[in-house]
Amino acid sequence: MIMSTTQHINSSVSDLAFEGNYVEIDGIRLHYVDEGSGPPILMVHGQPTWSYLYRKMIPPLVAAGYRCVVPDLMGFGLSDKPTDESAYSLQRHVELITGLVEKLKLQSITIVGQDWGGPIGLRYAIKHQDNIHALVILNTLVRTPPSDLRTMHMRIMIKVLFQNGAFSSFLIRRLDLFRRMMYRIGFKMSSDPQVMKQYRMPHPTAASRAGVAAFPKMLPLSTAHPNAQYINEIEETLAKWDVPVQVMFSDKDMVFQVKEGQRIASMVPNGRFQVVRNAGHYLQEDAGEEIAESMVTFLRDAAEVS
Repeated sequence: MIMSTTQHINSSVSDLAFEGNYVEIDGIRLHYVDEGSGPPILMVHGQPTWSYLYRKMIPPLVAAGYRCVVPDLMGFGLSDKPTDESAYSLQRHVELITGLVEKLKLQSITIVGQDWGGPIGLRYAIKHQDNIHALVILNTLVRTPPSDLRTMHMRIMIKVLFQNGAFSSFLIRRLDLFRRMMYRIGFKMSSDPQVMKQYRMPHPTAASRAGVAAFPKMLPLSTAHPNAQYINEIEETLAKWDVPVQVMFSDKDMVFQVKEGQRIASMVPNGRFQVVRNAGHYLQEDAGEEIAESMVTFLRDAAEVS
């Protein structure tokens, strides 16, 4: 079964920041924001957020002359939500993002990825290098096992609570434990009830949370995991690719450490690094305008040398 947004969301979305657009790809209706004109920037969110996370970055980027395309992944935001967890895989998310790029005929793209949006966007990038202008990497992973997860306790928690079959599905879907936990620890600055209401809005029922439950099971905590090599290929390719890369990691992230961002930036041939201060895991919420301003400088520099 596939749930459309109108089947499970009763609250008004009229107060969202931008007009929504829809495209059908391989039987899935994806929602996306498309603002501005000029060189395209494709911004990919992660878990358990949606395009709303990028709303502070869009206006300054549009004002600087860029086109911002911000999709909701399948199972998130206002996109269709298959209710069977088996419908979700890292490869499936990449296929749908690839389909979106092709439908919109996006060329010479800058890809921005955070959390799971990192591997998803970067997998598209490494397989379509001729269509990539630059990369912006925010609080994410490009290798496995992700040795920079904050502590061994977090690894154990992920394994026991969120990669444990039906038990994990019950915690995430019925009790909404994962979203409640991440929204508690993921934001450093935001406590506005209306803002948090918008983040919670897309997943009001257990049936709507299949995509949320599926993502933790995709995380390779060892090289034996089916996704291990799929993610490792990202780092292997980036290490040999001279595409301009800006890496920004935040200093208050409870998941990834700043030193991993520094490592990524030093590993790529054409990378630069910036610490985003006083921002949590979802740094777009805490410091969206600052990130956009840094991106404008980075992209103008990249255009001068291309």
